[in-house]
This record gives sequence, structure tokens and C-alpha cells, in this order.
Amino acid sequence: MRKTYGVALIGCGHMGEAHLSQIYYKENVRLEYVCDLDEAKALSFQKRYGAGHFCTDSRDCISSPLVDIVIIATYPSTHLELVRQCILHQKHVICEKPIAPDLEEGRRFVRLVREHPECKVLVGHILRHNATYQKVADMIRSGAIGRPIVFRMVQNHHTMDWEKYLAILKEASPLLDCGVHYVDVAQWFTGARIQRVSASGSRTEEDVPKDSFNYGFMTLELDDGSVGYYEAGWSNTFSSDNLKEFVGPGGSIRIIYRKDRQTHQEEGDLIEYYKYPEKEYEMINLQSDRKPTGAQFDHLIRMIEEGCEANPTIEEVFESFEVCCNAQKQVLDKLALR
Repeated sequence: MRKTYGVALIGCGHMGEAHLSQIYYKENVRLEYVCDLDEAKALSFQKRYGAGHFCTDSRDCISSPLVDIVIIATYPSTHLELVRQCILHQKHVICEKPIAPDLEEGRRFVRLVREHPECKVLVGHILRHNATYQKVADMIRSGAIGRPIVFRMVQNHHTMDWEKYLAILKEASPLLDCGVHYVDVAQWFTGARIQRVSASGSRTEEDVPKDSFNYGFMTLELDDGSVGYYEAGWSNTFSSDNLKEFVGPGGSIRIIYRKDRQTHQEEGDLIEYYKYPEKEYEMINLQSDRKPTGAQFDHLIRMIEEGCEANPTIEEVFESFEVCCNAQKQVLDKLALR
């Protein structure tokens, strides 16, 4: 008989919903608890997803003998203590990125995870479980566009709910909050390590906290000769923009999400593959979830049942986190001089 797992969600917001919407109906899941400081949110999630209990104190669900797995979908400043409590009560964990609001707390997070291998901890680098990115990773690592590679990555948001973004900015800039995904992508796709990062940024909204910024741009140099840039901004006035293009001497690959396609959205994501010197285009359609939290959860189950390693590993998580922390610090140091 297939084992079932009691699951608790802490954080009934956007990412909390992204998790539950893909796992609450799984045959091996018993949704025991939903937790949020806002009681109305927790109650709403309980009703929507059929959770056994709701609470406003995370200690209630973490200590419950009904719970085997805790999903942490809260702000970065809460992650370390929540993971510590989970390990104390012998729970397995999926924790959203970034792992912490600063480098020192991130080091403590990683140290804690390493010291307790009996508790499986998977950090939510969701692109590792995305079928489109997995396909592109396989293409690049098999030599489809050659080496070195230029990574062109942009993710700007025209905010329709500025207060939501402002709350995130109090914890992390866009370069840290989103950048960890794409720094990880550069290292994952190439197998190379980032050896140098340079960053600049700006505050374009008056209410952005002085210890943060809402626009950032970083350039990356990898030890295999590849380079790249990542641009991220959130504001009331930016245009929404999403570019994921990878260029090499033997061609280029561009990811166009289903939602951004002009036609044939029913075919899923589009991978546009240009081959050189053939000068031919190949269009690859791929059904893929933007945020495949279900596949990510399945990987945690394999970690528990089969002993496979985390994807990404905690070492890889920290590498991308450290690069983005360094980029964020460079921007803040420059802004302090203006």
C-alpha cells in the first residue's frame, strides 16, 4: 500500500496557493494543516483545499504528530527559524527561496540542513522541475549551441498590486528574490561556476525601503568563458518583460512561455532553436507548468523514500544565493554614495 504523508502549509499567499493547487488532490497527500498569521486567509485555504485544520501559530502544525512534511511559503526572514523548528520535530521540508534575507543567515540555514540529513529539505528552485527548462538544459549540455554561452535574461513586472511587491522589497530586492533562479540556471545549464558578478540598480518609487531597491541589473562571468546578464525590476511604470535567450557559436535557444505566445498557446511553451551554420529554425512545443510545485513535491518524496539528493543540492542553492547577495550588496553600496 502506498504511503501517505501528512502535509502542513505555512503561508497562505500566492506561493502557498501555487503549492496546494498541485498537491492537495494527490493520492499520497493528506492536507492536515494550513497556517497563516491572518486567520481569514488560513480559514479560506482550509475551505478551498479541504485541510483538516487551520491555525495562526506555526508551532501548532509543526509539532503535530499528524504532519510529516511542512511547506514553508513565507518571507525569507522567517525561514531559518521555521526550518529549525521543523528539524526539531523531525519534519521534512519544502522551503521557498530565497533561503534568508542576508548572507550570514543563509550560511546558518545551510549549516542547519547539512547537520541534519535525516530531515529532507528541498529549497524551491522551481525551474529545476520545469519541463521546458529541463529540455533546454539537456540541449545546451549536449552541445546544441556550442560554447561559450551568452545568457540574456530579463524579468520586469508592471505591478498591479504595488503593496504586495513593496512587502517583498522589505525582505529582498528583485536581484535576490528572483535572481537566485537565473543564477542557478546559468550554472545548471553549463556545469560551470560563476566567478565574477557586477551589479547596478536604482529606486524608482518613493516608498521603496532605503535598504532595498526595485530595479537591478547584474552581469555574470562563468569559469568556462560563458557570460550573461539578468535584469529585474518591479514598479508601477515598468513594462512587463520576459526574455530568456541563450546564445552560442552554434546557434541560439529562446524560451517563449505559453502565455506570451501570439498563436498556438494550446501547444504549451515554445522553444525556438536556431541552428548555425545551417541557418535553420526548429520550433519545439512543450507542455510545461510555469510553477510545477507538484513535480517538486514528488522529488521530495523520492528524497524521503529513495534517498536521492535534493535538486538543486543545498550547496548549489547556496552558490546562487551567495552570488545574488553579493550583487545586492554592490547595488546598495553604490546607492549609499549617491
